[in-house]
Amino acid sequence: MEEKKTEKKSLNSLIIHPDIEPGVIDNAMLIRCILDYGPTEEAGRLFAEEGVHLDEATIVRLEFQNILRIDHLWMLTSLTKLTLAHNLIEKIEKLELLTSLNELDLSFNKIEKIENLETLVNLEILTLFHNRIRKLENMETLENLLVFSIGDNLIEDFKEMAYLRRFRKLRAVSFKGNPCCDDPMAYQFLNAGLPRVTYLDYRIITDQQREDGRALFRGLLRKMDEADEISEKQRLAKEEYESQVKFYAMSFVEYLSGSELLERMFDKDPDGTILLSFGGELIPFYEQYKELYVEVMADLVEFAQQATTDRQEEIRLFKELVVNALEASVQKSKDKVGEYEVNKKPFIDKMNEHMAKFKAKQITIEQLEPIIIDLGERYNDLLYDLWKNLMTIEMQLFEQCEESRVQFAVNMTEKITKLLEVSRNAFGAWREHDGTWSMRQFETLSKHLGNKNMLIDASPELYEAMMDRDHMMNLVAQSSDNHMRFIDEREDLLTSRANHWRDELVQGTTDNEIKRNRDRILEINYYLDNQREEWTDLQMALNESVDPETAALLGDDF
Repeated sequence: MEEKKTEKKSLNSLIIHPDIEPGVIDNAMLIRCILDYGPTEEAGRLFAEEGVHLDEATIVRLEFQNILRIDHLWMLTSLTKLTLAHNLIEKIEKLELLTSLNELDLSFNKIEKIENLETLVNLEILTLFHNRIRKLENMETLENLLVFSIGDNLIEDFKEMAYLRRFRKLRAVSFKGNPCCDDPMAYQFLNAGLPRVTYLDYRIITDQQREDGRALFRGLLRKMDEADEISEKQRLAKEEYESQVKFYAMSFVEYLSGSELLERMFDKDPDGTILLSFGGELIPFYEQYKELYVEVMADLVEFAQQATTDRQEEIRLFKELVVNALEASVQKSKDKVGEYEVNKKPFIDKMNEHMAKFKAKQITIEQLEPIIIDLGERYNDLLYDLWKNLMTIEMQLFEQCEESRVQFAVNMTEKITKLLEVSRNAFGAWREHDGTWSMRQFETLSKHLGNKNMLIDASPELYEAMMDRDHMMNLVAQSSDNHMRFIDEREDLLTSRANHWRDELVQGTTDNEIKRNRDRILEINYYLDNQREEWTDLQMALNESVDPETAALLGDDF
């Protein structure tokens, strides 16, 4: 039996690339892989000639390459599927930039810990089969996980799998081959403990299997359900908070509602924290400062939210205006093309009529030639009139949209300017309140300067400041400076984001209209070119019925 195992291992080591030296992923390996899995035959030759663009690759498979360490993958920004199975990898690393990844296969390696997957939030399939993993961890951000393979690892406690209960979308789990699978209760726990999982080791979990597991682990499952309920409430609260922040961010006033930002300002102010620890008479002044701040920012937030609604309405009206103008223009163009098609038909009919007469030898080539030339000239005049009409309609639309865009830009600028004006007033009031706080803080501390009885429980830093007037004054001044910088930075952030949003919006409307205009002109010219080719094809059909010597004598006009 032992000889068979040795023989199997030896054969497995010789399957693919036995002569590859152990190493790391490099550019040459990636390029070779992409070429190997790229197009074949003539398409493959052209693909290779154009050069490999690593940032455009969506699938990479590097199996049986004796890879020791993951590296050089940061360039694969479009990657959706990565397979690094059957290698010698010991650590999951350097994958943080592959944020588009949907599928990751690291099976048959030597990995001991699940780590460094935090940024792969789009991951749906994760395969870690046949590694050396003992614990499930560091996967909290993989909220889109659908399929997870952790079979043939070193997990000794089947209760470790309760970690997977957090993944709301998880439907398939591979677990077989871990040491704890020898315990007959392992699968009963998994059947009941993973209620969202449908497939376990490639088999559907039946209702009866779930019920049997619940009966066996009822007490433990109840505790787990209670813990999950708490986690779910926390998750919902977090989502609601993030949704609120996102909503406020659209108005450029995120974190300005409530006292959160003010408290953060004090947290980032070490000098102010020392002074505030004095407590006592300072606390009512601090609470008053907080109330005044919340009141000022509440007014700003309310105005900003209404301003956002007004801007969205302005955008809606602008888009509606553009769409209506475009629809009217398209209808006018269709009408002109319809008129052209009606006027074109007699030319085609006459051309076919004279060609039929010529083929029936009812008229000679000398009689046909001037007719064809005259029809061609009048048909070109018809095409030219169509071109003028279509281009006129398009230019009128462009000019109309240009006027609308200019007015739209003016309106957006006015709205943003008004917002920034209200913002300046709010932040100005914040600075005044902070100045009042600093003055009251200084006055309160000055009254107790050197009073050791008040400083029995004081920190060494506060005690030192309260024993030295200059030192205390310096801390108050430094704290005030810290606050001013914090307030300035937040106001600058609001101003820069609002201006950037306006500039990007206005420029985007301009870029979109320029692109639409160019595409429309190309469409017009393409249509006219097709009409000319159709007329040319009619002439070519006539040429085929004329012997080459006669056609040569008639010249280019014919």
